[in-house]
Amino acid sequence: MGNASQGSLNSLDEGLRVRHIANFPLITCKPQDDAESLFSRPDYEDLDQLPIEDENRIVGIVERSNPKVRRPLDDSVLVAADNPLSQFIRTIHQQPYRLVVDGTAIRGIVTWSDLLKLPVTVLAFSLVAQLELAMNSRIKEKYGLENDWLELLDQDEKKRILNRLRKLQRENLALSLLELADFSHKAKVLRFLLCAKGGNFERELESLKSLRDEIAHVKEIARGVEDLKRFVERIEIAELWLKALESEQAVSAAARG
Repeated sequence: MGNASQGSLNSLDEGLRVRHIANFPLITCKPQDDAESLFSRPDYEDLDQLPIEDENRIVGIVERSNPKVRRPLDDSVLVAADNPLSQFIRTIHQQPYRLVVDGTAIRGIVTWSDLLKLPVTVLAFSLVAQLELAMNSRIKEKYGLENDWLELLDQDEKKRILNRLRKLQRENLALSLLELADFSHKAKVLRFLLCAKGGNFERELESLKSLRDEIAHVKEIARGVEDLKRFVERIEIAELWLKALESEQAVSAAARG
């Protein structure tokens, strides 16, 4: 399952790129323009950065927070259009915007608010789904067809799962107990593994549950930088958990020969 899971994520990386959330074409200003006046115009109210264009080349940037200062171009403000979206998300906390290099020219811009776009939701949903599939696989590998893993849950949690099973049986439907367990139930069963990386299990579990909710209601996420940073942090936690499960899977497979 580990290789299949990683393969799915790699395939997603191949399909989702920075260009899918970037803004094209660029809205620019000239070196001689008064940037402060431009930022005060109603049609520029949604812009916090203006690349400076001189003879069809981008030579710098002015920012709303300090419009009198011209910021030079450097690696920290550039990203390739075809850079995998998942890699970009992990680095965006370092810089609230990036100018997008497409081919040999700067042609677009991507900002914090672009994390609210559909491709990021697709990426986050896929990551959480892959994590839950990895949990299922690890539990099946450890417990086989037995349901001994239920004993690691408290009585209310066990009761909830068994009640779901009885309801399905009354409707002549069938699912395994594992399929009827919640994300948090599976995480608690695998706590011994997920805690091995030294994180705060309870805090990280709450973060991932929040991530699942945010994926369902992504348009309601506030556009504040701190809210978006928390969103990115939760994606990073999901990636760490998935890597821990995949690593354990690989060790188990090697031990079996």
